Amino acid sequence: MSEAPAADLPPSPERAATTLAQRARLAPSATPPFQHPGPGSADARVDLKLAAWRAWRAAAAKSGEAARERLAGLDTPDLAAGTIQDGTARGLAVAYEEALSLCPETPAEPDPFDDPLTRVLEGKELRKQREFLVESGGARVRFSRKGGVHLIVRDADLNVEHCVAFEDRADLGTLDGFVAKDDERARLFSPTFLRPVQMLKHARADRLTLHGRLGRRPTGFPCELLLEGRRDETTVRMVVRIHNQLSDHRLRVRFLGVPRAAIASEGTPGFEEVTVGHRRFVAATLVRACGRLRVGDRLVEVPGAQVQGWIEHRFRLG
Repeated sequence: MSEAPAADLPPSPERAATTLAQRARLAPSATPPFQHPGPGSADARVDLKLAAWRAWRAAAAKSGEAARERLAGLDTPDLAAGTIQDGTARGLAVAYEEALSLCPETPAEPDPFDDPLTRVLEGKELRKQREFLVESGGARVRFSRKGGVHLIVRDADLNVEHCVAFEDRADLGTLDGFVAKDDERARLFSPTFLRPVQMLKHARADRLTLHGRLGRRPTGFPCELLLEGRRDETTVRMVVRIHNQLSDHRLRVRFLGVPRAAIASEGTPGFEEVTVGHRRFVAATLVRACGRLRVGDRLVEVPGAQVQGWIEHRFRLG
């Protein structure tokens, strides 16, 4: 028997609920067929997925029993996918924060630059530099106007200029899946248009901070990019902070010439290996702003899923 089309399916209890508490009351009334999240929902509500990753990671520790109890029952398909209404999403975000608060505080990570021997380059001294080198104990990154983010990993035989780029496309879909405009190509942005504002150098680490905008006003994105290498690590840390003020679009980071195995992240969703003509790259979603949710045979507005404001992603390369 073929599966009924989405419009004919009764709403799942998660989608029908307007709050997390209401969802708990509706759950026993669920009857098949169930409206499962669409396969394209992997990057719905990116902010909620990042919060979930932090909460579940903390709860996985031996001392996280109380946090695990708070998270019990919050990993059902629609909740995990983020295909829920705004009130339920707000309740879920509170639950993740409460779970984190129930975990013992992790000791703050030592900052190698909190040392009087750190050399700080800013202003005129920074502008004199044409190229910046950030080294870990394995991978290294060079940044310049000419080569962009240039990743070098000798052990893996990687030497790739312009290995990081950004793409933005309008989204006509719902939280169940991204739908692009047929006649629209992706807008591509290079980090070479970001401006170095600080370089920290220490015997144990390097850190380069860049500020600027991806794209022109008023459709661009304020962006902060941080590249950090520590000598006692084998990867280069990359932190991307985006300020989203647009609706109904998807912004992704592209890793060109870098295999998926050489990219780690702290909860960033929507990783995909893409082939376009002769080009291959790995993409991950930074922002997916989509304000529509299908509940049974109707569309519900979910402005909270537009992911407005600052959002931060952390990667490791190499």
